[in-house]
Amino acid sequence: MNKVVWILAVVFGLAFLGATLLNAELIGKSRGALGSSVLKEKWPAEPLRYQVVVIIPDTDDSFFQGLLKGIAEGAPKAEAAVQVFRYPSSAPAEAEAFFEIALRAKVDGLIMFTPHNDRIAGRAEKVARNGVVFVPVGTDAPTGSPPSFIGSGSLRQGLEGGKRICAALGASARIGVILPATGSGEERDEPIYRGVAAAIKTFPGAAVLAVERARPGVLSGEETASAMLHAHPSINALFCSSSRDTVGAAQVVVDTSRVGRVLIIGSDETPEIHRYLEKGVISASIVRDSRWIGQEAMRAFSRIRDTRAEGKPVEAGFFISSPKEPAP
Repeated sequence: MNKVVWILAVVFGLAFLGATLLNAELIGKSRGALGSSVLKEKWPAEPLRYQVVVIIPDTDDSFFQGLLKGIAEGAPKAEAAVQVFRYPSSAPAEAEAFFEIALRAKVDGLIMFTPHNDRIAGRAEKVARNGVVFVPVGTDAPTGSPPSFIGSGSLRQGLEGGKRICAALGASARIGVILPATGSGEERDEPIYRGVAAAIKTFPGAAVLAVERARPGVLSGEETASAMLHAHPSINALFCSSSRDTVGAAQVVVDTSRVGRVLIIGSDETPEIHRYLEKGVISASIVRDSRWIGQEAMRAFSRIRDTRAEGKPVEAGFFISSPKEPAP
């Protein structure tokens, strides 16, 4: 009997050892595979030392495309393989599931899109306990200005948009503000709206007639702009805070023959936005440097990994794309 037990123990021991060695080999191969295929970039042939998970909304908005491009450019210098997890914009709570997966996988770093109203303090503490480098990215820093946050400063974006609208329309400006679908909470608490509202105060009579958050989906910008203009026919300016909504609003203005009667200040850049700028449908687009945010996120990962010293929150700059001011 003892002999049978001993034989079974040896068999199971060898099986366990084989599985462990196979798992180690697969991990090594997976890091190499990530390095050669993630984000469709060419990565170094040598094995990468670190693994970084990126968690972002599942959207084709150009802000996130630029963010991923910057991360891909910064990853080789950081010696990092990158794996991207996307969650539906309509279900931001699903980001938490990917967050837990990353912690259980014992990755080296985690770059995560963090909305303005996100409860980040508990998440940062949990990451620290697990020894993972955490770099939150987004538009505006959550409450408490968490260290190492890298954003685009949408308050300044709103200020710039409001100034440009009132420079063209003055006190007669009647504005509709379309907020991005990636946010949540009270619309008038959003920094980008507060920026627009602050900018128009120097033009007595100018007013924001409507502020709505776009819904997720390919046609969300069109649906939101159409509903807004139908409910408030006196709107003569639209401020759009994402590239997708900018294109959607421009299409509505064209379809309803309002070109020249409704001024559009958009966000970011795409080939479609450039075409609408050239045709005069869009007056200007405020282009946030999300590519720099991605690059800076990888630099922050390397710095914190090596020194354990977290940096202060930082904001990316922006430039204006318009028919008279082409993108650099």
